[in-house]
Amino acid sequence: MAKENDWRMGDTVVAQLGFVGDKVVADMFAGDGYYTWKLLAAGARVIAIDDDPANIAALEARKKQSGIGDDRLIIRATTPGNPGLLPNEVDLALVTREFSTLGDREAWFKQLQAGIKPPKRVVLVNFLPSATSFGPPMSQRMNYNTVLNELNAVGFTDVGVSYKKVPYRYIVFAAIPPETKD
Repeated sequence: MAKENDWRMGDTVVAQLGFVGDKVVADMFAGDGYYTWKLLAAGARVIAIDDDPANIAALEARKKQSGIGDDRLIIRATTPGNPGLLPNEVDLALVTREFSTLGDREAWFKQLQAGIKPPKRVVLVNFLPSATSFGPPMSQRMNYNTVLNELNAVGFTDVGVSYKKVPYRYIVFAAIPPETKD
């Protein structure tokens, strides 16, 4: 079991995304950039999005200090309730904010879908609804079956969950496969 100080297990989470070396990945709610830098190390081009101006300033400072150009990392401020993506801008979205805190989840995920190229893949990482000495309050934690059902309701038809890859959390995989013509 992982220690509390390494609970995020970024390399393991990024490995669950599959090969990202030729992908544009949105790091939704990038926060301190932990997953942003893991994605960059894996070869992805990253759009780090956050709705907290302090996080945006810290990400910009680290980007400048690291000498990373816009060809590899775009940092974008957004407002609560708006994913902040342009139409078909990314190949995949990584969401590490608790599902329950997304406000109007149906509207948010519909907007997010518009920003993702087919097959419109989203990976969501959330805490299991069991007590831990760190992480979000229990009131923000949701059972993964509830999350899967809500994602189905907004059009994701290919959904699944892994709850043994990282401690304390589960990973939801959701996609809307491209339409096939007979």
